[in-house]
Amino acid sequence: MSKKVHVEDFEPLAGVNIIPVIDVSLVLLIILLATSPILNQPGFEVKLPKARTSESKEKNITVSLSLKDEMAVNESPARTLDEVGPLIAKELADKKDLMVIIRADQGVSYGKVQELMDIAKKAGAEKIAIATQQLEDKPQ
Repeated sequence: MSKKVHVEDFEPLAGVNIIPVIDVSLVLLIILLATSPILNQPGFEVKLPKARTSESKEKNITVSLSLKDEMAVNESPARTLDEVGPLIAKELADKKDLMVIIRADQGVSYGKVQELMDIAKKAGAEKIAIATQQLEDKPQ
């Protein structure tokens, strides 16, 4: 007693399945969120000193200085200290209330960090901070 299947028993698929599109969109969103903090870093490594500090969540201007005297303002490279001032002034042109954060390698002399702070002040920065790496609290 086999049952015969008629063509009328099958319904054609008329809709579009959007679940795979949503899955791919969410994966792309996660990748974007994971890589966005990296996009504001220059192309060289800076080893920050460690300290207990509070972190700022607002948009800032980052001046990076490596142990090999490589410098950058946000992503824009600077070859000399003379090029840093105009780059900071350009970033501050729209908003004067932005904070300038100096990311100097822990091996860089304090004199060079002080020079960068002076350059930032002359460029119009009102708020200047020095970036550090967060110390982790050890359980006691």
